[in-house]
Amino acid sequence: MIGTASFVGAGIMIAGGIILPVGTCIWWLKTRRDRLSTVLVGAATWFLFALILESVPKLLLFNPSTSIGKTVIDSVALYTVLGALLAGVFEETGRLVAFKTVLRNHTNKETGISHGIGHGGFEAMFLMGVSGVQFMVFAVMINTGTFQTLIDQAAAAGADVSGLEALPAELMKITPLIGALNIFERAVSMLLHVGLSVLVFNAVKRSKISLYFIAVAVHTLIDVPAALYQKDVLNIYVVEALYAVVSVAFFVTVYRTYYKDETPAEQEIGR
Repeated sequence: MIGTASFVGAGIMIAGGIILPVGTCIWWLKTRRDRLSTVLVGAATWFLFALILESVPKLLLFNPSTSIGKTVIDSVALYTVLGALLAGVFEETGRLVAFKTVLRNHTNKETGISHGIGHGGFEAMFLMGVSGVQFMVFAVMINTGTFQTLIDQAAAAGADVSGLEALPAELMKITPLIGALNIFERAVSMLLHVGLSVLVFNAVKRSKISLYFIAVAVHTLIDVPAALYQKDVLNIYVVEALYAVVSVAFFVTVYRTYYKDETPAEQEIGR
């Protein structure tokens, strides 16, 4: 049976997945009077490049039923490097494409931050909100006995049910603390995405393609600890601490260099 704590933890994730991105978006647009369309383009960028396009090479590289996939999954180094690199290349290329196409006429300095809020905000909404709802549904199925029926049907069809059988134990690990930790992680992640969007925006605005490559490198490196956690190399709390420190430091550096200290003359570049 899945206890109350797990339901509360999932509920915290769902609430955080809505309140954090929506609240940030409303606050930013109200204080800076930037365009909602820029935020929506940021959300679309993550959906298209991170969720759709990035999944294509992942189907080959991380598929345990293929020889390549099995090799990658069994190797900590390959799993870490390829997983982190794919995220860095696809998401930062998505930003580059967005700023060069649909946002090419948006040259005000707020554009980078608005795009980053949409990009990181939609990721938070999807990862916490959708995951929280899935956890709730599976928990109810487990407690009512219908989940075992699902496992039996899948087994009868010849499917691998090891993942389903392990799910109840995983759901019981979800606590209010884990829910709160998810919100913290997504808040930090939004700061990172804002910083990356500001950097790539300036790569286009100032015609400095080197900033795009820096963004790819930063994104790749910062995803390494998360991949190592997935391979049981690092503790989750160590990963979250590293992620928070590096993300906040990166955001502050980019904000001061390419946003706060930008002069009026610099804002005209690219118009």
